[in-house]
This record gives sequence, C-alpha cells and structure tokens, in this order.
Amino acid sequence: MNRRPSWLWRSAVVVAALGLGACNAGDLEPGEQESLGTGEASLCTCGTTQYNTVQDGEGATCGAALTQARSHLNAYMASRCSSGSCNLTQSVRCVPIGPSRDDGFRYSITATFSCNEPVGCG
Repeated sequence: MNRRPSWLWRSAVVVAALGLGACNAGDLEPGEQESLGTGEASLCTCGTTQYNTVQDGEGATCGAALTQARSHLNAYMASRCSSGSCNLTQSVRCVPIGPSRDDGFRYSITATFSCNEPVGCG
C-alpha cells in the first residue's frame, strides 16, 4: 500500500481549511462597526503648551538610576497630562555620584513634552 498519496491528500485538506478560515479573519461583526465609529470621538490632538522638566534618579548602576528617573518622569507627565503626553523629546546623562563607582550613579532626564487634548479643545 502506498502511503504517499494519503499524506499528500491530508496536507491538501489542511491547507484548504486554513485558507478558507483565513478568508473571513478581517471581517467585522455587525456591532463592531458602530463601536469603531464612536471610539474616534475620544482621540486626542497634541496641545501647543510645552512643559520642561529635569528628573533625576540614583542607583548602584546607571541602569538602576535610569529606572528611577523614568519613573519620576512618567509620574510628572501624568500629573500634568491626564490624557497622556505627546511630542516628547529627551536628553539623558548618567554620572557617578562620588569619586568611587561604589558611590552609585545619578541619571538625569531633561524632557520637553506637550499634553494630549480632547478633540475640539485648544
């Protein structure tokens, strides 16, 4: 008995089934179109007011100090921008705190950003 045609036939059936199943993968259900349309109203535009800040972090390594500085920056931006921030530009610097590398490092992030605003504001 020759098993090759059986294997080939099964492979063709699997490929055909996957192909037919993928044809409908991008279609929307009837209720999905309405939900996509209403979501557009909540999109934000980037405001024109720019905020500047320098946020620092300290740690045993530059990486640890970076984690702390980013946490401070994210908290600061969230306090200024309830809808999120945009147009973020950053410059960064990591320096040793003392003469010994065992003293740790300070990571500074100088950032400029604006706030997202709801459509129709600004």
